[in-house]
Amino acid sequence: MNKWIRSALIISLLSCVFYIRTEPANAQPDAWLHDASGYARALKLHQELKVPLVVYFYTDWCPYCHDLDNEYLPNPAVDAYLRNVVKVRINPEHGPAERAIANGFGVAGYPRFYVIRNLSSPLRNLQPFRKGGKSLTPEQFAKACQEAAPVSSQNRVSSAPSVMVNVTSPDARNSTRSTKSEVTSVRAANPGVVTDAKLPSLDTVLQKYVDAIGGKDAQSKLTSRVIKGKVDLAGVSRGGKMESFTKAPNKSLTVMDVAPVGVIKQGFDGRTGWYSSKTTGTRNLTGAELAALAADADFYRDLKLKELYATTKLIGKTKSGFRELYVVQAVLRGGAAEYFYFDVESGLLFRRDTARQTSAGMVRAEIYYGDWREVDGIRLPFNITQSMGKLSFDFTIEEVKHNVPLEEAVFRRP
Repeated sequence: MNKWIRSALIISLLSCVFYIRTEPANAQPDAWLHDASGYARALKLHQELKVPLVVYFYTDWCPYCHDLDNEYLPNPAVDAYLRNVVKVRINPEHGPAERAIANGFGVAGYPRFYVIRNLSSPLRNLQPFRKGGKSLTPEQFAKACQEAAPVSSQNRVSSAPSVMVNVTSPDARNSTRSTKSEVTSVRAANPGVVTDAKLPSLDTVLQKYVDAIGGKDAQSKLTSRVIKGKVDLAGVSRGGKMESFTKAPNKSLTVMDVAPVGVIKQGFDGRTGWYSSKTTGTRNLTGAELAALAADADFYRDLKLKELYATTKLIGKTKSGFRELYVVQAVLRGGAAEYFYFDVESGLLFRRDTARQTSAGMVRAEIYYGDWREVDGIRLPFNITQSMGKLSFDFTIEEVKHNVPLEEAVFRRP
């Protein structure tokens, strides 16, 4: 398992995403997903695995939420049910995306604990607390959940979201008409493809993203960034620490301390990329690994995605839950294709599909960005989740500081 974890951490360091867990090949994640990004992932897993979906709305100040968390959810009967479903916790006070989901469910108080058999069935709000009556015991609560959405049933779910691919209009500059193989690739991942979508230009989509994260002027005022956060390894360990140091124009260092792997470091000094861990020692990165790290290390990468990739194309349009997303394909020089999913309404980056060459071979990852917050005039995602085969990561930012003096020696290979 350590080999899998090391490979996953390599991808996480490259993409700044962190949440590991292991699970059986055909099982749903045991850990809770979180907020808007987790909700999108939960919908996808619910459709793929055909198991019930639990959506739990809560707030930090709600005393009944604390009772539910501390007395009911850890109960063996409730826990046994929850281990066989897809589950997501959403705090509507974490941001507008979370509030929008809560509004869609008609949430007017807390807690709200929805158990969903399939996406076409009526919503069932189940909770043990009774006004003017005796509350349910944890065992009764577990039984009510099982009756609302049996974990053994083969739920009938809605079809996979469609992707609309524009195969007729080339975009500006380095984007050309989508090829037949590209359309076939997108169709393979999204069976409901249509080819007559009316799409804006790639430049329009990317500019809306730049504006959504604060604009070029606000980004250009920043010259360095120090991020501190936590990494939870569900089922393995909790409370891992992560620090990230970046400096314009293109220097980066990421340090993680996660049990059982220990301390892992990865840096780029503007020319040389390196990776270091207790088990592998320190090695220089080359080829596709180095190219990917160099692109991610660019401090102003969000302002110049077209420049960092050999080709960028607006492939089409898709839906994830209530969101409409533009899909942009980007190919690194000598690397594999990546896909960026931008929210049509907000312009923010919602998801990124990437592939990285590592010591364990080519590894693919799905990365979800959520809880966008403003810091020093720009917006950053404070929650990032990643799914990668049998593993997934959850990274939460706790502190961000800009324009911190950073010596060049910080980024050099030790």
